[in-house]
Amino acid sequence: MADETKETKAAEAEEQKADKTDAPEEKVEAKETAEDKVEEKTEESVEAKVEEKAEAKEDVKEKKKEAKKKAPKKQEAQKEEKVKTKARKPEILMNLNYFTEVRKDLPEIKPGDVLRVSYRVIEGGKERIQVFEGTVIAMKNSGITKTVTVRKTSFGIAVERIFPLNSKLVQGIEVKKHSKVRRAKLYYLRNLKGKAARLKELR
Repeated sequence: MADETKETKAAEAEEQKADKTDAPEEKVEAKETAEDKVEEKTEESVEAKVEEKAEAKEDVKEKKKEAKKKAPKKQEAQKEEKVKTKARKPEILMNLNYFTEVRKDLPEIKPGDVLRVSYRVIEGGKERIQVFEGTVIAMKNSGITKTVTVRKTSFGIAVERIFPLNSKLVQGIEVKKHSKVRRAKLYYLRNLKGKAARLKELR
């Protein structure tokens, strides 16, 4: 019995040794297979990237070709639009003149004149005429956008207002009197008060 137990133990020990010797070989084989898989994956990814780059280049070339083909068409369309706008210019100018007519029913106005301006005011759907009387301290003669700056003092407080002469909201302008002045802009009146701010009347 003792001999049999010894033999079984010896056989088990040999088997364990054989397993130990086989295990490193299996590990080496597993490592090799894993490395091979990694190499295959990297090769596949590199090939896929190369193919993607080639496809992207081809797409760019195709887009450039299409853009070159479309460019002449765009130029032709732009030329046609220019021709149409040139043909329509007289109509556009007529419409502008309709909306921005230069008024000829206004009196001759000069700096220093005392004006009585009737201005149409629209508030909440209601319309009324507001009268503003004061001295002309500045004028801007620029065609359709001609404006007049009128200054008045009410209850010791000076008020200035700019009126567009060619606006249809200006109902009428009345010149009350002409004053003797030697300059076009009377801004110095802003620093004067009372009798000092008066101008000599022309008679």
